[in-house]
Amino acid sequence: MRFNRTVFLLIIIISNSYSNNLENFYKLLDQPSVLRLSINIMQEQYQKKYKYFGDFFILGPNKYFYDSSELKISVNQNDIVTKNYLNKQIIYNDLDKRQLNLFDILSGNKDYIEFTDYKSGGSRYDFHIPSIGYKGYFLFEPTSGDLRLIFFDNDHKHSVSININEIELLDVYNPKIEKEDFEVIDLRG
Repeated sequence: MRFNRTVFLLIIIISNSYSNNLENFYKLLDQPSVLRLSINIMQEQYQKKYKYFGDFFILGPNKYFYDSSELKISVNQNDIVTKNYLNKQIIYNDLDKRQLNLFDILSGNKDYIEFTDYKSGGSRYDFHIPSIGYKGYFLFEPTSGDLRLIFFDNDHKHSVSININEIELLDVYNPKIEKEDFEVIDLRG
């Protein structure tokens, strides 16, 4: 079945070769398959740097899952569940749809993003997010058209760089957050 998904991905890319890379990426997100992105996140805030490595799964509209050795984050429409292995806590919370978060950008939510320009022959697409004062860009591989980087900052006080190492279409992925011996905190209203 993986072969069929790879062929399907190639057909989408080839059939849209006359479209721009950004449009192709958003079309890929609309497919019924699960999209797995192997990512590295580098966050810099007040001269401190944080690095995260993991897999990000786009499961459907407003449904995604982040899996790393330190955190598991599950978003399902209105709910967010975070499992933190470092402090042995699982936190249930309501998702505020009026606020944009890091994974919204990666999962294709364009509601808050205004694209301003594209450069480098269609491989870089600049954007800004007026509601939170961030600007940034999507960077695509020039030859393949694959998304490689999303970067955004707010005047260098806080920046986030998401490197995409691999993109894979999956038939199915059913993530679970097991409670184990973790403290459970429920902040839902």
